[in-house]
Formats: sequence, C-alpha cells, structure tokens
Amino acid sequence: MKSGQLLNQVELVRALTLETFDSLTEEMADIIPAGFNNNIRWNLGHILIVQDQLAAQFASIPAQLPIDFMTLFGNHTSPRDWNRQVPTLEQLANELRNQVGHIRGHLENRLEEAARKPFKRLDYRMETIGEILAFSLHHEGLHLGVIGSLRKAIQSGSY
Repeated sequence: MKSGQLLNQVELVRALTLETFDSLTEEMADIIPAGFNNNIRWNLGHILIVQDQLAAQFASIPAQLPIDFMTLFGNHTSPRDWNRQVPTLEQLANELRNQVGHIRGHLENRLEEAARKPFKRLDYRMETIGEILAFSLHHEGLHLGVIGSLRKAIQSGSY
C-alpha cells in the first residue's frame, strides 16, 4: 500500500470516529450501560492516547496529548475511578481532528522506515512505521464498534 493510501485510510477512519459526536451529549458520553466497562468518552479518549503513544514509542514523534490523558484513558483505567475534571466532548473532538494532521505531517514520508522497535501482538511482529499505523486503524475500528454498541444500549434505555 502506498503511503498516500494508508494516510487516506487514517483520515477516513478518523472521519468515522468524528461522526460519533453527532447528536452525542455530555450526559450520554458518561453513561456506562449494564454489561460495559467504560463509556463513550473513555473510548474516544482511549483512541486518542493509543494513536499518540504508538507514534511516540515506535516513530519517535513527540507525544501531543496532556499527560493526564494517560491516567484517564489508558489501558486498565475506568471512568468509575475518575475523580477530577475530564475533557469535554469538544476538547476530545478537537484533539481527534488535530491528531490526523499531526500524523500526516510527521509520518507521510516515513511509513516504510523501520520502527524504533518492533511492535508485537500475539506471534506477529510489525517492523515498519506503516505496519504499526495500519494496525492502529484496527484498534480504532474496534473502539468504534464498542461506541456503537454503547450508543444503542443508551438509546434503548438499557442502563
């Protein structure tokens, strides 16, 4: 896949993520329906920090997000443990929009470059920045699916 194609996919997947903000309220974003571990706000923040961390760890791009995003949206965190102000939906949407330009600007000509270290999942190794960026689309898509399920549960009143 050519770098332009992969970066276009990044933009497409992010546009789909940004569609989740349509008719989403601050209240809806914080509901954790029965059977779920997190809420929509957490999933949106998690998409942000994983993309930021992958870029920082494997492509040596400076992290762009506030440090407290990791404690709010990192692996093994939960909105049930939040005891401080969290980013608004507008802040999250702005960060998600800005991140795409940041990635394009820093990685456009580096996708075939070897990553600072291989990224490993199961028995698979991703060796290039482009391979890791492509994997991040899978991650974002998974969380988009969760967001869709959360939205359906909230709209049906199943919480």
